[in-house]
Amino acid sequence: MNAERRRYRIVDEDTKADAIATAVRCIEAGESFTAACASVAKALDVSETAVRGWVNASGLRPQPSLEVVRRLELELAAATELTRRRDARLGVGGRHAGSAK
Repeated sequence: MNAERRRYRIVDEDTKADAIATAVRCIEAGESFTAACASVAKALDVSETAVRGWVNASGLRPQPSLEVVRRLELELAAATELTRRRDARLGVGGRHAGSAK
C-alpha cells in the first residue's frame, strides 16, 4: 500500500505565538476550542493536533467560568432526568409500558 505520507511544515516560534493568540481570540469570541484550532491549522497548513497542543501548552486557553460549568451541569441533569422519565414511561423498545404487543 502506497499511502501518501504527510509532510510536516516547520513553524517558527513567532508563527506559533501568532497562532496561539489567534485561536485564543476566536475562543473568546465564542468559537469552540476545536473549531478555533481547526481554522488556525488550515490557515497555516499544519495539523489541528499541533495547534491544539500549542494552545494547551501556552496556558492561555480560555476556560469556562465556574458559573458556566454549573449551569451546564444543571442543564445536563435536567436532560438526563427527562430522558429517564421518558424511557420509564415508554418502556424498552419505545412501547408504552403496559401496552399490548
